[in-house]
Amino acid sequence: MKISMYLGPSKYWWAYLGIRSNPSLVSAAAGQFDRAIFFDDPALLPAALAGKGGHAIRYFYIFWDGLSDEQAMERARAVVGAGAVLTALVVGGFSAESVANYDVQSLYPEGALEFKTGPLRFDARTRAILLSARVKAFLMPVKNLLVSKGRRGQTIELLLGKSRIVFCGSYGTIPKVLEQLCDRHSVDFGLFDGYEYYGSEPVPSFPAYRRVLRSDGEFLANLYDRSEIDGRLFAAAVHLLGREYFVEKIRSLGLAMFVNGYAAGININVYTTPFYAQHVFLDFGSAVGTGNYPRLADLRYFKKQVVEIALGGDFEVLLTAARSGTLEEHFEREWKLKAPQISDYLTSTPMP
Repeated sequence: MKISMYLGPSKYWWAYLGIRSNPSLVSAAAGQFDRAIFFDDPALLPAALAGKGGHAIRYFYIFWDGLSDEQAMERARAVVGAGAVLTALVVGGFSAESVANYDVQSLYPEGALEFKTGPLRFDARTRAILLSARVKAFLMPVKNLLVSKGRRGQTIELLLGKSRIVFCGSYGTIPKVLEQLCDRHSVDFGLFDGYEYYGSEPVPSFPAYRRVLRSDGEFLANLYDRSEIDGRLFAAAVHLLGREYFVEKIRSLGLAMFVNGYAAGININVYTTPFYAQHVFLDFGSAVGTGNYPRLADLRYFKKQVVEIALGGDFEVLLTAARSGTLEEHFEREWKLKAPQISDYLTSTPMP
């Protein structure tokens, strides 16, 4: 069975890792279908493949940010044809209703990620794109140096220097991230007028961050209690606050760390490459739901040292902590569990 992909830029590699780590996706279709089509936007499907499902093609629609809009499946079915076999492959959360109404699976399997699938038969176009992704992975340090601008010395040290703690991505709730969260959940960004941003503190410090964390937790809980945001947006925002708690905690202890925030304007990619393996990477999970996801797949595929940090938990527990201004205590419990593991990678001296 031939495999074809029609995805957005940079997504081919992550879909490939999903197929490699989840062999049931292809093996279940082998012998039943001539072709498997993976896509993340029905508009990307060539006209020759739209509406041609029948019994020859099986379609896989990838949702990178969870499946919350079932109408997306209906729109996709209108493109691939009513009789086509269509499966939703989801990164993040999906509802029991979605499972009842559609064939829905996680793109990445649960548990430890392994990449032991045998040879996969991709079409020539997809093979070329994946080959390009592999080449880019090996050239990533060069690209990082070219884009690092005023941080080139730090970027060289990151490539060649001693082990340190590394995290690149979104953390905290900066305006840009909050606006995207609101857009994703169809919420008016104006509801967050008056929300505090730690980056605007005149004298940043861990005590200052703790005060902002309490304020923001209460702000989010009030929005939820007034039914102005739903539980998914609340949980995602709290998750980002938890990431920030760990980052600021590590900074306050003076530990060797490299952080490249989402809004830094410089995309330093240390994940989709075999280099930088001397460091310990913080993995906070996905803000869109539980389960494995692309960044962790990269880290596991390239055999990086990873400390997985759980920031979620029972929703009512998180909500109660936010209402009472005690989110710090929730995050501190996870810190005490994971600090020894981080310490083992960096130094023989226990962390406070």
